[in-house]
Amino acid sequence: MKIEVFTMLTIYSSLAFMVLISLSHALSKDEVPADPVFDKYEEMVALPGGKFMMGSSKSDGKDGESVQRKVTVKPFKINKYPITAASFRKFVRAKKYKTDAEKYAWSFAFDAFVPEAIKNTIEQRLPGAPWWIPVQNAYWRQPEGKGSGIENRLNYPAVHISNVDARAFCQWHGWRLPTEPEWEFAARGSLEGKEYPWGKKFEKNRMNIWQGKFPEKNTKADGYHGVSPVDAFPPQNDYDLYDMIGNVWEWTSTKFSATPSAKDDAPSPAGEEENPSQVRFVLRGGSYIDSKDGKFNHATRVTTRMGNEADAGSDNLGFRCAVSLPTGTSEKKPKGKKKNADNVAKEEPTVTELPEGAKFVRPNPADLNGKGKKKKNRNEL
Repeated sequence: MKIEVFTMLTIYSSLAFMVLISLSHALSKDEVPADPVFDKYEEMVALPGGKFMMGSSKSDGKDGESVQRKVTVKPFKINKYPITAASFRKFVRAKKYKTDAEKYAWSFAFDAFVPEAIKNTIEQRLPGAPWWIPVQNAYWRQPEGKGSGIENRLNYPAVHISNVDARAFCQWHGWRLPTEPEWEFAARGSLEGKEYPWGKKFEKNRMNIWQGKFPEKNTKADGYHGVSPVDAFPPQNDYDLYDMIGNVWEWTSTKFSATPSAKDDAPSPAGEEENPSQVRFVLRGGSYIDSKDGKFNHATRVTTRMGNEADAGSDNLGFRCAVSLPTGTSEKKPKGKKKNADNVAKEEPTVTELPEGAKFVRPNPADLNGKGKKKKNRNEL
């Protein structure tokens, strides 16, 4: 009997040791069990690459949007959907990863979604953009701060994600962030000179944007007030890509310039020698607080762009990944339309206390204010 008890204790001890080892060991992508429910959102679409006219001919473009130029994109793959909270959670668990928002111990959340009890504790807001609230302990797992969660939002985009965080996720998968030209090539869906992924005309219920008077009232004509599931709307183009415009801004690997040129289009590695709060990268696509016509924030179209610091975070910042394909790849080309077609064929949260009297020092959120003006000092509220 004593031998049997000893044997059982030995087995339990070994199992406990193995559990401890697994908990302390950062797992590679291949070591993580498949998730049949949410892994489908990590699917990629192969694109053939080619030449196209990048940028908008519109005179109301912001942040260098109206700088047009011919660019060439090599074959590549890109995620069909923005990266979901479920996918990002899997990465965090495997890598024991801590995001920039967690390290800073706060991030920006939109006023309408922050509980009154939390809002009453906020002493600092962004001048000119009071709808952005610096919420303590807001990050991807609890988007509106303590008490919020993602249990019912696992198929929503992961938010409060910095460029640094997005690169880490993509690298873990063996992927990378798309360059800005790759992102726009994908968003256009083979259409030349059109404002939207589906054609030249605005169509209702094709994307998640703000409808109504900003920031007081969102009529929710598209069915959503804030961030929506990545598959809430049909694919936006014939490349079968979802959520390329609207919902959340998406990071690229291209450094931001207000006067972009061919030399700016190459991917820019965010080296450890660079201070993330001083390096700005391009964001594309607009978000749920952007508009149809640009009367507030940004006009949401395939050329919409802005820049933000690599460690910036807010509840409308997300991303998707890409991967290069060999030139002349035999992968099946997407069934895109002919150019100039107008219509589409039918765990426990972490809580970190800020030191008493500490200032909120962090880059600005996306869409700083309703008129597109830039704040002079971007590092301190």
